[in-house]
Amino acid sequence: MRLLLFLFSLTSTAIAHAAKPNVLFVISDDLNTALSGLGHPECKTPYLDRFAETGVTFTRAFCQFPLCGPSRASIMSGQYPIVNGVTGNGGHLNPQRMTLPRYFGSRGYWNARVSKIFHMGIPIDIVQGTPGRDHAPSWAEAHNIRALETLTPGKVANFTEPEVVAEYPRLREQWHAVKPGDKNYSMPRSVRGDFAVVEVADRDASLLPDTLAADKAIGLLRQRAGQKQPFFLAVGFVRPHFPFISTESSLRPYDPETTALPKFPSDDQADIPAQAIAKDMNLADDAVRQLRRGYYGAVSFMDEKFGRLMAELDRLKLRDNTIVVFVSDHGYLLGEHRMWKKTRLWEEAIRTPLIISAPGRARGVRCNRVVELVDLYPTLAELAGLPPEPGTQGQSLVPLLENPKAKLARNDAWIYTGRGHGLRTERWAFLWYPAKRNRQEAFMLYDMKSDPGQFTNLAADPRYAGIKTRLHSRLPAASQSGRPSAAGARRNGYMTPYTHIGKQWTQSTTRKTLAAESIDSAGTSSTW
Repeated sequence: MRLLLFLFSLTSTAIAHAAKPNVLFVISDDLNTALSGLGHPECKTPYLDRFAETGVTFTRAFCQFPLCGPSRASIMSGQYPIVNGVTGNGGHLNPQRMTLPRYFGSRGYWNARVSKIFHMGIPIDIVQGTPGRDHAPSWAEAHNIRALETLTPGKVANFTEPEVVAEYPRLREQWHAVKPGDKNYSMPRSVRGDFAVVEVADRDASLLPDTLAADKAIGLLRQRAGQKQPFFLAVGFVRPHFPFISTESSLRPYDPETTALPKFPSDDQADIPAQAIAKDMNLADDAVRQLRRGYYGAVSFMDEKFGRLMAELDRLKLRDNTIVVFVSDHGYLLGEHRMWKKTRLWEEAIRTPLIISAPGRARGVRCNRVVELVDLYPTLAELAGLPPEPGTQGQSLVPLLENPKAKLARNDAWIYTGRGHGLRTERWAFLWYPAKRNRQEAFMLYDMKSDPGQFTNLAADPRYAGIKTRLHSRLPAASQSGRPSAAGARRNGYMTPYTHIGKQWTQSTTRKTLAAESIDSAGTSSTW
């Protein structure tokens, strides 16, 4: 009798496991919306375009902080950065936090990461093969990737520190003599290659971290293919994060002579407050073209590795029972507004690609609703049939996976940078910089329907005063959406949130649904 009960128990467990969908979570690093499937005129991403045909592409997905560490901690915790406490690359999530992969692990899933999921310093943690700011309790297995990065043999162009290139051969030999994971090894900061392009011979593609990450992930998929236990596998591709490294074949489609320069008016910065302006690198047009070309090549290289991963998922016949997410941690400026990189609230830095393919859900469609990356945690939980995890702040996007035109309770996105706050609706981009030190309070307002390049700041125009006031009133509400109290945060293992963001920050503020209403002086209907 005991034997029968034992066998029944095993059978029931196997059936329960089999009924649960797998999750493949893929995140790219510093990828803006330079996807051909999203209409980019130059960058080519055929594998991501093909993948988009199997799911829903969110055209207005926004990160919660345009910086690697805070954004990734927000995605993995399901909380806004000021609530989970990670507001810089040096921050750590509380070890007790029930992160997204840890939650799946607690519900019977095998989970693992490959390469960068939580924050890693690029290239240094890849060069060292170290875990960076990983959240160790989240994983049953964690696999770091070690590679040469800027030191990879190939054609190198460094546009801000060209003199360091001569040191690469010596530093490459030094790297080969170091044991993986040796934290005592260091490389000059100049070798980081913030503004470097590296073209690697196709025969040397196996030296690059995204090749190694794809190889490791494919190996893990093969191990799991015959298992009854469902898996949550997170795979981090580090490209197109600087240095812009790719192969000859990935760069070949992009002509350095014809790569387009960013377009902006000559007086673009005249109506921009100082808090929103990043350092102008004063790069020559040729350097800008070369860097943008290098970025596109790195995107195409990453795209091909993603394609390899999806092909293996199909070959192993895992696709029909696997939820696949492709996302980036944030966007990236490539000379727009004379600015580079991230950490600012410009559209290029805060908008990300997001594609979700789930069994039995909509396929090959676009969703134009405004969504946040903090929404991924509750979305994946619901798709897997798991109950909501207390403390998460996003909203499930499952209704949009069934009907991309559905309306959710919230249809805006809140973004924070430490300097200021942004609120993005379907029509408007609003930026607020509180008074700080010697900086006066500043506002920015853009009509994204008529001014998608964000060239005309309407915040000082009296005709838009009503819009400015209403959007400004939304920011404290956005920050409070679903927020646990400080006491509750401590009880449940969350980091204590900040409570000093502006005078309007109150515990009692609640978030309301934004609606279409007549809000301009001409009396025309404006969609929020």
